[in-house]
Amino acid sequence: MTWVKSEYAGELAVLSTWLVALAPWSASVFEVSNLTVVALRFLPFRFQFIFGATLDNERPFLWAWEVARFQQSAELTLAGYAGFAAFLLFAVPFALSLFYYFEEERLTDALPVDPVALFGWLLAGVAALTLAATALFVRYFPGLTVPVGAVVAAVLAYVLLTSEQAD
Repeated sequence: MTWVKSEYAGELAVLSTWLVALAPWSASVFEVSNLTVVALRFLPFRFQFIFGATLDNERPFLWAWEVARFQQSAELTLAGYAGFAAFLLFAVPFALSLFYYFEEERLTDALPVDPVALFGWLLAGVAALTLAATALFVRYFPGLTVPVGAVVAAVLAYVLLTSEQAD
């Protein structure tokens, strides 16, 4: 079953990419030593809010490439690297989406594959990496972690991959 007709698939590919850029790929709420922690992980950065105390080495904002080195276990370090890999992979469809937005015909002619399918596969890769990172975070943090943007990326990738392709 197709969700999108071919005349709208290009616009949906661009919009899907931008939605994935805006959505946090993971959101966590957990308690540690009577402190409540809220972490919002976006592709390029992470916000972490700690309620209940002020810590000396608190880092509420970290770029994606900094997250892995601040983790306390090998599993969380791997989760940080998976999140950073998702960010690096996402840079490709994001850059393509900007070019595609302004020069749809030129990009379509230049690519050897259908651009909508390419966006779909790239977003599927981002979804897989962020879901893997979320699964690693879930195992370590004793609270609630929801893979918001990871699920959004997976659903949008599926919609793009099943859309009618232009002839």
